[in-house]
Amino acid sequence: MFENNRIVMVTPARLGDTLMCTPAIHLLKQTCPSVKIDIIALSVISADVLRNNPDIDRVFVRPEPATLPSYDRAINIHHGPEAQHYLDALNVPLDTIGAKDPHIHQAEQAVLFMQKLLSLNTCTIEKNYRLFPSPEDFAHVETIFRQHGVDLKKDILLGCQIGCHSIAKKRFTFLKKLSHPKIWPLEHVVELAQKLHAYNPRIKLVIPGSNSEKALGKKLEKRAPNIVNFIDQTTVPQLYSLMKYLKLFISSDTGLMHVACASNVPLIALFGHTSLTRTGPYPKLKDLALIQRPSMEAITVDEVLQAVINKL
Repeated sequence: MFENNRIVMVTPARLGDTLMCTPAIHLLKQTCPSVKIDIIALSVISADVLRNNPDIDRVFVRPEPATLPSYDRAINIHHGPEAQHYLDALNVPLDTIGAKDPHIHQAEQAVLFMQKLLSLNTCTIEKNYRLFPSPEDFAHVETIFRQHGVDLKKDILLGCQIGCHSIAKKRFTFLKKLSHPKIWPLEHVVELAQKLHAYNPRIKLVIPGSNSEKALGKKLEKRAPNIVNFIDQTTVPQLYSLMKYLKLFISSDTGLMHVACASNVPLIALFGHTSLTRTGPYPKLKDLALIQRPSMEAITVDEVLQAVINKL
C-alpha cells in the first residue's frame, strides 16, 4: 500500500507525545522499507526526539506549508488541530487516527492505527520507544559528571525528575509558582535527597530538566548536599545517554519518564490524577515500581525511599 510512497506525518509539540509516535513510525518503515517518511515537528524538542532516527527521511520544524515538497499521502498519527492545519493545507490523501481512547495507551493506539492501515493482523516489531544518541552525546554527559566531581565507578547515581512541561507556561512564571498537580512536591524531593544522603553518602541525586525548571533545581541544590544538576544542559538524545549511567530513575507522568522507558533504566513511576492507562510507562518494563495515589502530594517520602532501597 505504501511501497515507494513519500509520506508526511505531523508530530506533536511535547517530548513524551512525540516519543509515543515512534513505535508506529517504525512499524510503517519495517513493513514498507521503500517508503520515505517526512515529519513536520511542531516544536524544536519534538524534532530533537527524532534526531538520527533511521526510519525518517527529513524533519521540518513548523514549516510554511507552501515550502514543503509534494507527497503521495499524509498520516495524522496524533490527532490535534495544529496537525490538521498542516495536513489540510497539503491537499493529499489523508489517513487520520481516531479520537483519544481513554482505555488504550496513547502509543499503543498509534501502533494499532498503523497496523490497521498496513492490513496487518499482528504487530511485527518490538513496541519500544526509539531514540538514537551519538557517541558525542555520551561524552557530553560524562563531561558534566566530571564537572560535578562525580566518580562514575564509586558513586551511586539516581535520577529524579522535579518539573514538568506546564511549569514553563507563563502563568506559572508570573505567579512565581514552582508547583503543579502533575509533579511531586519539591519539599518531598528535598526530604528524599536528605534521607538518601543519610542512608548512603555515595548516593547522588541527578536532576535533568528544561530551562523552565532552573529555579526548582537551584532551590533543591541549596537544601540537599548530594545534587548533580543537569537542568538545561542536555538535548533529548543526551537525556537518553544520561539514563544509561543511572541505577534507577524516579519520575511522575512527564516526558522524562518516557525517555527513561526508552532507555530501560529501572523506574519508580509516581502517578496522581493523570491516566496510568493512557500515558503510563510503555511498553511493560521489566523493572518498574509504580506508586499511585489520588494526588501527588499523597505519595509519601518514606514509600518512595523504600522503593529506592528495594531496588538498590
